[in-house]
Amino acid sequence: MKQFAIICAVLASLSTTALANPAATQALNSLRTSKGMAPVTYSAKLEAAAKAHALDMAKHGYFAHEGRNGSSVGDRVKKQRYKWCFVAENIAKGQRDLRQVMQGWANSPGHYANMTNRNAGSFGLFQGPDRIWVMVLAAPC
Repeated sequence: MKQFAIICAVLASLSTTALANPAATQALNSLRTSKGMAPVTYSAKLEAAAKAHALDMAKHGYFAHEGRNGSSVGDRVKKQRYKWCFVAENIAKGQRDLRQVMQGWANSPGHYANMTNRNAGSFGLFQGPDRIWVMVLAAPC
């Protein structure tokens, strides 16, 4: 649970008003560097993919990695003109703030694996209506 403690310490000291932001970047990179991994950078294109999926789930009342049209995270990222060689997605619902969502993902083996994947080079994060959170991690080709 060392990674959980690191995330909590970082997030306790940061504002979470904007998600395309230093708080999300610092929280994610603190976790990654504690594991000896390279940091990731923020990507507006990945945030756009996360935003589109979060808004669609909220508008149409579903919660899934697969879009209503059968799209995958890779499809949604490609639609943003991001040519990827690695892509992963974390989703969450109900967490009130960035600290809570990062805690939940850090404690979930699959979500944690996505955030600490050595192939990830960039990310985007969006909180939609109904407290739907989507994080997309990727690496360009």
